[in-house]
Amino acid sequence: MQSALDRDVVLPSPIEAIEYKLPVGVRLHIKREDLIHPQHGGNKWRKLKYNLQAYLRGGYTELVTFGGAFSNHIAATASICADYGITSVGIIRGTYSDPANPTLINAQQHGMQIHHIPKDAYRLKEESTVFRELISRYSSPYIIPEGGSNQLALTGVSEIVTEIRAQEEQVEHIFVAAGTGTTAAGIINNLEPNQFLHVIAVLKHAGLDADIRQRLSGNKTNWKVYHDYHHGGYARVSGELISFINEFKKETGIPLDPIYTGKMMYAIYDLLGQESVSEHLGNMLAIHTGGLQGITGYNYMNKDESLALR
Repeated sequence: MQSALDRDVVLPSPIEAIEYKLPVGVRLHIKREDLIHPQHGGNKWRKLKYNLQAYLRGGYTELVTFGGAFSNHIAATASICADYGITSVGIIRGTYSDPANPTLINAQQHGMQIHHIPKDAYRLKEESTVFRELISRYSSPYIIPEGGSNQLALTGVSEIVTEIRAQEEQVEHIFVAAGTGTTAAGIINNLEPNQFLHVIAVLKHAGLDADIRQRLSGNKTNWKVYHDYHHGGYARVSGELISFINEFKKETGIPLDPIYTGKMMYAIYDLLGQESVSEHLGNMLAIHTGGLQGITGYNYMNKDESLALR
């Protein structure tokens, strides 16, 4: 569905063939959601699209959302709100404020008002006294949950599959990284019966399967979550992961972030190395969900030169 919010973005996001180290008989493509927009491309734009329509229709005066200090969602929200002249407010987890944080600097440069709140208040979100007192300063706020994860976001990310069909890409196996599981659920809801979604969990969260299942429109069984590729947990990395990301970029020209897409592509190549699995993965497509601003944040926090992303 085209709208005024589709201006100045690249749609459909392009699909590119990958020829890097593939077993014989395997086809791998990557859908470059990161190329939708240089600042707010990826699945975060998909999640925000219909929320922004609701904001504009509802006569709200501020858009308020939540995230961590290096949140892709905070960065994307600030950028797209700046493009449309929307006042954005970011509620940041934790009271520690680093004036050199590249993600929050960028968000503030896009006009986002940043508020740090204690972690216990952050966990409660709208139920906390701290949040209610803060939000009372704004006249008519539209509130989007952490990561943009709500029903409108599901509608937005489901359009990834609609685009794949329109691009005449006949793929059987689709891969996506997952944090909250919203993007995965939106994709599953729109899959063809002969398609299968492989979900790569990027954090230690045994309940991710249940989180995805409760967002599905019906009893869908053509999906699976892989829980062994988080490399230590959310925002954690291993030397093997970083080496893979750097080599993949060198050989393909495609950057991957260490939080989401790097772990997904690492998982794909690990699975292709397992003969019992790879023989069933002949026609594959990976969703590049963006989040490339996370590379800057990672390099800023990383103190080990051997683990730098290049």
